[in-house]
Amino acid sequence: MYLRHLIYLRLVIEQGSFAAAAEMAGVSQPAVSHAMKQLQQQFTAPLLVRSGRRYVPTDLALQLASEVASLEQRMDALATVSPPRADRDVLRIGLTPSAALVCGPILYDGWCSGHPRRRLELTSADEGGLLAGLQRRAFDLVVAPKPRGFVPRGVACRRLYQLSPLVYARRAHPAVGAQTLEALQGMAWACVGPSVRGPVDVLTEAYRVRRLKPPRVVVSCPDYASMLNLVAGTDLLAVVPHPALIGEAGKRVTPLRLRESLPLYEMWVFMPTGSDQRTRPIVERLANLGAASQAA
Repeated sequence: MYLRHLIYLRLVIEQGSFAAAAEMAGVSQPAVSHAMKQLQQQFTAPLLVRSGRRYVPTDLALQLASEVASLEQRMDALATVSPPRADRDVLRIGLTPSAALVCGPILYDGWCSGHPRRRLELTSADEGGLLAGLQRRAFDLVVAPKPRGFVPRGVACRRLYQLSPLVYARRAHPAVGAQTLEALQGMAWACVGPSVRGPVDVLTEAYRVRRLKPPRVVVSCPDYASMLNLVAGTDLLAVVPHPALIGEAGKRVTPLRLRESLPLYEMWVFMPTGSDQRTRPIVERLANLGAASQAA
């Protein structure tokens, strides 16, 4: 059970719908729906009951929402305590797993090279958590997909590069010759979780727009390496957002040559408005990476 799932539950209760809750959280509606499904699996009793266009919370949901609201208040109180003076030699960057692989060398070279006292702290989390952390000034920069139609207050951003997710399977998978998503209906999928945007929701969205039954995600993995290792030895399918994530697994897995592409999404760098001078060279290096990727 993840705190962010409980926060989404509180927003659904307050707003009355997944769409309104997603808008308040700055994430996609499928992200909230996915989180609610994951949360419901932890309980035998229902959390939400549909009434017309609104979701009515059960007593259990109200109790959970009350507990998470209390926890949020305590966390906010802790955040108001004067933190120790920030170490100017430490750069804290939050980023998704694929961004860590693509941008990691550039970040290290841009920050640490030639500066032996400097340290780089890279943290991976779900995209909503990364942006929330940036707003709390837990990060100096964040590299993540941009929530649709939403930019948090006090945050500036620049586009970096586009991601083209692909479906992967083991090389001898029975569906390795499939050309459509419809041909993959009923098959089991693995994903990296938790995620509020990215591969899980890209897949769900692709099925939804084609009016197909939602994909059956049966395994949630801690990282892409473990997911790909699992895919390589089973009949599970998985979506991988960037080829840099494949690594050694490329000898055992292969992308499916589907005629229809999955929804594309973009990677952005986010920073507090009025960021200090020390982060600007890093942002420029990342922007140059994006320009080179687009030119290629």
